[in-house]
Amino acid sequence: MMSSQKKKVRMKDIADKLNISVNAVSLALNNKAGVSSETRQKVLEIANELEYVDRSPSLIKKNQLNNICLMIEERNFKDVRFYSSVILGIESEAKKNNYDLIVTFIDKNNYTIPSSIEQKKVSGIIIVGTVDDEYLKRVLYYGIPIIQVDNASFSINTDAVLTQNISGAYMATKYLIDNNHKEIGFFGEKDLTLSFYERWIGFNKSMEDNGLTIDEKLCLTNSIENYALKNDYKAVKEIIEKMDKLPTAWVCANDSAAVTLINALNIINIRVPDDISVIGFDDIDLCKAITPNLTTIRINKNFMGAQAVRNLLWRMENIDEPNYHTRMAVELIERKSVKRI
Repeated sequence: MMSSQKKKVRMKDIADKLNISVNAVSLALNNKAGVSSETRQKVLEIANELEYVDRSPSLIKKNQLNNICLMIEERNFKDVRFYSSVILGIESEAKKNNYDLIVTFIDKNNYTIPSSIEQKKVSGIIIVGTVDDEYLKRVLYYGIPIIQVDNASFSINTDAVLTQNISGAYMATKYLIDNNHKEIGFFGEKDLTLSFYERWIGFNKSMEDNGLTIDEKLCLTNSIENYALKNDYKAVKEIIEKMDKLPTAWVCANDSAAVTLINALNIINIRVPDDISVIGFDDIDLCKAITPNLTTIRINKNFMGAQAVRNLLWRMENIDEPNYHTRMAVELIERKSVKRI
């Protein structure tokens, strides 16, 4: 899916805004002597505001650098069951193309730029999972090609490798409807990431297309994800116990949420699938370990990681082409967590 390309911001645009010379802007951006610290700070602030990207020739000599920076927030790596497979795909494809990975874990409480990026020692960047928009802008400033994986900013235009989230959630919901479920809820923090939001959209569209009304009281869509990542089923149990009414089935934003939900239901003697059906999204290994085995939507996570590297290598050779998103296909995996009623 192609997305629109923003007008490139030039050094002259920054210079005009501050009423200084282009040379002064260049000195400030490249951290060279010849401008005051006050001017340097103003230039950096305007560059960030205008989303300026450094496209100096030193960056375009990309074939001299066989390093890729792989960035992942520590909070995302808590979902190791999903991202480990993605990272293995990235690592394998990078190695196949003679690139080394420099893995950097990002602390959301201390968003520092890795030295490998500051010193321009990498020819590409892969960001796995969610990252703050302001931090993303700072990384983009260095002009190094970037691919986002399993997430994309709502407001910043970047290349990304994503899942067919809408059609996948539509498929999951339709599967429940085909098994005679009508009172269906959604379990997952819909506004946390673009992927989760799209899955919420797919759920809504499937319900609407099949003539069913969504009962918001059956949907748990706020402050859920931390519980899911920590498998804090006791906290989820308390939320469920406060609900006036339960659905006959839940579509979950991902498998981690589904597993936490099943564990919570078990301790209040609500049986899956006899009392409530549950369907996940991702197909992590745990789907086959939990009882009952989880019906889910499968993403080829290893292939997703490999595709990110292929797209990044293409971007290195086509720096001025419009940004685009690649969508990974999904498939329904039937197991034991959904019952026909």
